[in-house]
Formats: sequence, structure tokens, C-alpha cells
Amino acid sequence: MAVVGAGLLGSATARALAARGVPVLLFEQFGLGHDRGSSHGATRIFRFSYPDPGYVRMAVLAREAWARLTADAGEELLVRTGGLDAGPGAEACAAALAECGVEHAWLTAGQVQDAYPGIAARPGERMLFQPDSGVCLAGRTVTALQRLARRDGASVRAAAPVLGIEPRDDEVLLSTAAGEVTARAAVITAGPWAGGLLAGLLPQDPRLTVTVQQVRYFAPRPGAGPWPTLIEWPPEGLCWYAVPAVGGAPGVKVAAHILGRPVDARDGPFTEIDPALEAEAAGYVRGRLPGLDPAGLGAETCLYTMTADEDFLLDRAGPLVVGGGCSGHAFKFGPLLGEFLADLALGKDIPVPRERFALRRSSLAAL
Repeated sequence: MAVVGAGLLGSATARALAARGVPVLLFEQFGLGHDRGSSHGATRIFRFSYPDPGYVRMAVLAREAWARLTADAGEELLVRTGGLDAGPGAEACAAALAECGVEHAWLTAGQVQDAYPGIAARPGERMLFQPDSGVCLAGRTVTALQRLARRDGASVRAAAPVLGIEPRDDEVLLSTAAGEVTARAAVITAGPWAGGLLAGLLPQDPRLTVTVQQVRYFAPRPGAGPWPTLIEWPPEGLCWYAVPAVGGAPGVKVAAHILGRPVDARDGPFTEIDPALEAEAAGYVRGRLPGLDPAGLGAETCLYTMTADEDFLLDRAGPLVVGGGCSGHAFKFGPLLGEFLADLALGKDIPVPRERFALRRSSLAAL
């Protein structure tokens, strides 16, 4: 088997295949752990709270996959902090959690202030609390997945770009700078480069939009107390989130889940910092997170690969398996999605609705 792209999904897939005794080649065009894609950095949110029961159920499965990975790696990769959801969208999250039997509770403004003095709850406001939410240690997780894949026999090839892909009836020919490689199947987990690699190879080219995203770190003030994850669900506009400073993160990460500037990943790296987004993040911190110093510690960028419906790509077409379209919310599912993509590569089914994540769904058709 070949896996193209050694970010989170590719590394998780290689690890899952190698653990089953399948020979695997994992190709990465840049260095391992590079910062030109979507998997770098210290932290990502792990949460069960979605307004969609389908994703809540996937998060339950993902938590089990994280437990398996943590036990196998022998190190902490997911830190439990508890999580808060605020704003009108929290009601839909609570309904979905209830439907799926996932523990949750509502906290009054006073309870929020008592438990998390760094967060400002408005008079009369209540927030949704989920005790098992937490923080994925992002860079550490990708490194652990690669280490485990190697342990079980995978060959991880860094600085080894795949230059061309030729699907055949029952195999795939990959062209690389070091020569040609033939595989029974190829799993394409190339993130923002996937669209270019797959162009013309599928019955329908999936419509993907690559955008530059910006996150900012802020230092906690003395006495701010513990920090949960936080997601702000407004009726419209920016959806803010905050990630506690664990696992070597320079501070509490604060950003908005919005569509950033569309780019071609080949033109990167994209390191320019937008001062308007900086000012918006500082303003949000002043109003909602007074336990942080709004001066900030620094910003960084990453890339999103968006689908129109923000559902992932998890599908197979002939000898090609595609995993991607992560749309800024896949890291929490990473170890689970690696298992799913390994199943698809081996001709097995996966325990989620295939049509929702299909390559040929109508929302992915080119306009």
C-alpha cells in the first residue's frame, strides 16, 4: 500500500495499515512535521459537542481510538480539560449530546465564574459544559503515529514528493523523483495538495477550497484559574474558539473558524499575519476572556481544505482511496479516520454513512 501525504490522516493511515501487517510506503513531499499544511502546531480541540448527532457519534468512536493510540504510544496525547459551549448554537449541541447519551450539563453565569474565573459570562447567560472535552497534542500525535508506523514495518519517506499518479485496474503507479512505485492501492491524504494530485483521476473532481487561517496565542493572567476549551456559537458571523495552553503550547490559542483567503497551496508557505484578524482576536479576548493578556504572544498560520458542506472525504474509487476535505475540524477524529481509511484501502466498509463522505456527493460537484 502507498499513502501520499504524512500529515495527521496519512500518518494515522500508515500506522493503522502497518499495525495490521500490511506493507506500507508513506510519502511526504516536505520534511516530517512541516508547517505548510494543516497538522502542525501544539494543540487542537477535542470535543463531543456538535449540533449534529452524526458527528457526536463519531467523536465517541474517536475517543476510543485515542485511547488505543495513547496506550500503544505509551505517552499522553489527549489532555482532558472539560469544555464550554456558549451562544445560541449551544442549544443545538446540547440536543445532539442528549440524543447520543453523552454527558453534559448547563452552567449558570455564576457557576462559570466560580469554575473558570478567566472567562466572562454575561448576566443571565448559561453555558453548556461537557466534562470529557480536551486538547489533542497535535504535533506530538503526528510524530507518535509515524514512530508507531515505522515500528510495525512502514517505510516513511520524507522529502519524497509524488509527481504523478496513474490508477490501473487493480493497482496504482506512482511516479517519484526516485523512480516509479506500484501499489495495490494508494491512499491520498495530501491535504491542500490533494485537488492537484487527483485532477482528472476520479469520475468527478471534488470541489475543494484551500484557505489560509490565522491563530493567535495569549498569556494567561495570574489568578485566571484553570482553562477549559471554549467554543462560541453566535447566530451568525465569527465562530470563536479557545484552546488551553498544554503540551508545550506558548499560550491559550484563540481564533475564529471562518473562511480565510483562498490560496493555491503550491504558492506557500503563507506566513503573512493579517492585522485586522489580530485586532479582532484581541477584541474578543478583552470581552470574553479577561483572564488573558490581550497583547498576545504571537500568531501562526495554517491551511484549511474546505468542502462546501464541511463534511470530510472518506471514499474509494478503484484503487484510489481519498481522505481529506477536513474543513478545519478533523484533528479530533484523526486516529479514527486513519482506521477508516485503512479499512477502505483493504476493501472493507466503515461504520459511518458512506454517502455523507462520498467523493461523488452533489455538494462537491464543480460549479
